[in-house]
Amino acid sequence: MSTPHTRSAASRARRRAGGFSLIEVVISLGIFVFAMVPIIGVTSSGMKNLRDSMDDTVRADIVRKVAGEAMRSPYASLNLNPSYYTDEGVETTSPGIFVATKTITDPPGLLSTTTDIAKLLTVTVTHFADTNNRTVFSQLLINTAQ
Repeated sequence: MSTPHTRSAASRARRRAGGFSLIEVVISLGIFVFAMVPIIGVTSSGMKNLRDSMDDTVRADIVRKVAGEAMRSPYASLNLNPSYYTDEGVETTSPGIFVATKTITDPPGLLSTTTDIAKLLTVTVTHFADTNNRTVFSQLLINTAQ
């Protein structure tokens, strides 16, 4: 039969082999945090780049829509009021994420004429929260219907 002293030494050995000490847990957490901080930083900058890329694509689609409409219409019927768009590029009646402004001017230089055959369309699409983040597009419109 074993003595109580022997049993307690054996149970201590089993208990020590079955788990982690506090210092082991702290060291492993430190290594984990040290590895995760750069991964979180890369992920957040990647998400920002993704959002910027999506905004650029939507602005380019809006410019294409507005310029296409202008090329199919006579100058007199062009709507030069600002147009509002959602974050997916869908036109809305209320202010949205993007606003498109249009201007029609006489073309510069040698293309200036006294007739209304050629005009310069400038479309500017701006993000509502970041007015420096915009797309500007110019297109020479030739209106043969006039």
